[in-house]
Amino acid sequence: MGERSVPSGVARKKTRPRGAARTRARQPIADKVIKKMRRRGGATLADLGPLMVGEEDAEELRRTVAGPERLADHHPGHAAYVSAQNQVSVWVEQLAALPETDRLARRVGQAEEEYLPSGPPMSPITTSYFTCWASFDVCAGLGKETFATITMAVGKAFGMDEELVRVIGLMQDSHMGVYVHEGADAGRICLREMVTDRVCKAICPAGYEGRAGELWYARVLPPPLAGFDEHIVFTTPYVLVEPGQRQWQAYFDRTLPEGPLEERVAAYARHMKWGPTRDYWPEFVFEAYAEHRHEVIFLEGLPDVAESRPHSRVHW
Repeated sequence: MGERSVPSGVARKKTRPRGAARTRARQPIADKVIKKMRRRGGATLADLGPLMVGEEDAEELRRTVAGPERLADHHPGHAAYVSAQNQVSVWVEQLAALPETDRLARRVGQAEEEYLPSGPPMSPITTSYFTCWASFDVCAGLGKETFATITMAVGKAFGMDEELVRVIGLMQDSHMGVYVHEGADAGRICLREMVTDRVCKAICPAGYEGRAGELWYARVLPPPLAGFDEHIVFTTPYVLVEPGQRQWQAYFDRTLPEGPLEERVAAYARHMKWGPTRDYWPEFVFEAYAEHRHEVIFLEGLPDVAESRPHSRVHW
């Protein structure tokens, strides 16, 4: 992308509705990986890591997975997702070493160099945002395979726990969304998704409760466990400080096709997950950065109005 202007205080290296994203029937990349693992003699999940990256590296990766003791103070739903995300991250590291996933690995690697994901003050791209985008949204091929869909397919073939596959599937089906904050009570935040009008009560583990009327750009995951009804704001929330609801509604009106609500909602899900261009949403976050606190990041501007974003290339 070339040399870019850097947000103040941010370092950067130069250089279908819900469920639509679930594993496709055709998964050529996953099929190739499964066949390769079987030819190499893999019979169980424990065999696969050493086959992909070697015994020592596989063991080092396994040690990065958060155990129950590290998640004891988390909300149970959040803990389930953190654990699943940790498992997926280990798989991504291993799968990225295979030539079959080269397209995915190169794209993620290029974006990592470009955006230096870590959160402010280094970058407005937080680790939680980038990890989810890299695992669940970056895709390749007609089947739109991601590292997560490949993980689920390979895991199923070699005996991965069904509950883990299910939770990873919920994360794979997710996407960032634009939500209207409609008030909070006892730590439960009422969020209404702008285009779908779906309303949920969510917790925000980052610690930001916000206030009614705010617009949030966030990945909000459904309750993963029976007995709990709280959704989980899995990423550090981005608050869209300006423009307001009217302008964001106008953005979606000009971006999404007219037609039946079901078709519009499906188009919204595709738009928020993949965008019209490869790095559409990470680029928006980087260029829209305004300021931050530890538990929240503030953005300004619209994705399709370059001059509205404080750090757009049009301001060079």
